[in-house]
Amino acid sequence: MAVTRRRGRAAGESTAGEIRSVALDQFYKHGFQATTLRDIASRVGIQVGSLYNHITSKGELLFDIMETVMLDLLEDQRQQAQEPDVVERMRLLVYHHVRFHGDRAKEVFIGNSELRSLNRQQRARIVTLRHEYEGMFQKELEDGIRQGKFLPVDVQLTAYGILAMTTWVSSWYSPRGRLSLEEIADIYSDMVLRGIWNPAAGQLQTHLRRVGRDSAKRLLAAAATK
Repeated sequence: MAVTRRRGRAAGESTAGEIRSVALDQFYKHGFQATTLRDIASRVGIQVGSLYNHITSKGELLFDIMETVMLDLLEDQRQQAQEPDVVERMRLLVYHHVRFHGDRAKEVFIGNSELRSLNRQQRARIVTLRHEYEGMFQKELEDGIRQGKFLPVDVQLTAYGILAMTTWVSSWYSPRGRLSLEEIADIYSDMVLRGIWNPAAGQLQTHLRRVGRDSAKRLLAAAATK
């Protein structure tokens, strides 16, 4: 097999990215165990031995994919959690969870199906990140209950239910489908809020409209100071 030589840091970084992309596609289509390094090298266009200039092992490559998607997900949701209103925070968390899982369905599938393929230390790291992520939803539920905005639900069970329902989008969403990913995210976030909203706090839509007006005022004020 002819192999094109690539030189320089930029070329090395490009090759590493291509290896990761090919591995992601192969793990998704065939599974981690059925994918060989020879498969990956062949599709990248390099010799098997050259892979080790960029990776330490197939297992480390899998771990990198699984850790990266969790870190990206956590960072995305930390940004949403800066919203001051607890109801809007929950809406944003659900909305962005659905968007993320629809946009990065391959990585999500691998993360959910290949945990068993990691070694003990790697698996512990991914489980820790998952617990941290689940904790974000539990915290918002607890805050909403404490403020009287959410019903006094079982926090852990409800958080698991929300995550299970919304994560499943990654297995069936298609860009060619009837609804856009944004529309699906809106429907799911509305569904979740209606399920946990405390009627004693008034009307949900009235509250969200007020939050929207307050947010618009903050943006205008911030723009005026620039």
